[in-house]
Amino acid sequence: MSSPSPLYDDPVLAEAYARVTATNVYNAAYERPAVRALLGAVRGLDVLDAGCAAGEHAVWLQADGARLVALDASETMVRITRSRLGDGAHVLQADLAQPLPFADASFDVVLSSLTLHYLDDWGLPLREFARVLRPGGRLVITTHHPFLLPMLRMIDDYDYHTVALVEDAFDSFAAEPVPVRYYHRPLARIVADVLGAGFVIRGLHEPMPTAEADARNPAAAERLRKRPWFLIVDAERDCR
Repeated sequence: MSSPSPLYDDPVLAEAYARVTATNVYNAAYERPAVRALLGAVRGLDVLDAGCAAGEHAVWLQADGARLVALDASETMVRITRSRLGDGAHVLQADLAQPLPFADASFDVVLSSLTLHYLDDWGLPLREFARVLRPGGRLVITTHHPFLLPMLRMIDDYDYHTVALVEDAFDSFAAEPVPVRYYHRPLARIVADVLGAGFVIRGLHEPMPTAEADARNPAAAERLRKRPWFLIVDAERDCR
């Protein structure tokens, strides 16, 4: 995907993103623990980290013994991830809105963490994930929960059932909020897109904050306990 914000391409902002998301509640004590618990043992598996950002999942996957390939659309994020993983890591710049540069049936697992909500059309990336997965291979996606935008934007004319571009701004990364664009997607559309690309859905998961979240930011942890922020889709390539 074309990078949606200077947050991911501007070197100063990207370094700030890497620093903040390494320890903040929403990423470090909410999304990442849930994903890792769901994935389980990855040792010896060929894993594609599709949208690696600053490499937090990639570092864990490599340390746990996965044969890892990581990619991101942002040149800056690719550089940061390469610096963290070392010379032997396979990290490349690639756009998920384009065909993936891998042979069919190359991977056992594809992880796409908090990336697809930057794309309006999930058709091509999901079909590409199915193509590069081996039969029965696993896909784990995390994305903005469909409830997130209605929760943040309580406006009368909001249409939950449409795929809608959202103009937003993220704070905590600079002195002023950084503009960013992403897409709201209703749950029915998420499910239809995943099934339509040739996957069987194993489960839909709404993570809960960890005890670490309570220790770091009790107010944020309490919000996340009552209102979901991210959705995890656990699927596998249909073998039929």
